Amino acid sequence: MNDYIATYDKWWKELVENPDGTFNKDQIMRELSDYAWLMQAVSKVYCCITDGRISKPNTLPDVVIAVYEDLVTKYVDEAIEEYKNL
Repeated sequence: MNDYIATYDKWWKELVENPDGTFNKDQIMRELSDYAWLMQAVSKVYCCITDGRISKPNTLPDVVIAVYEDLVTKYVDEAIEEYKNL
């Protein structure tokens, strides 16, 4: 599991904290809004490239890629077979 404290310090601290260490509520809301949009967008992309097999944005990237590659192979094989039958 990722070290969430290191992740926070690296990615979020400067974005969501004021110089005195207090939280900047407006900036937190903006970042969460962006994050929500990103999660919805990733879900749509995963669903599209996996032919509806994966839609959860927290799916491991290697799993999404493997499903996509399997589908591409399937479609290429089908196209080759169709071409042979012309």
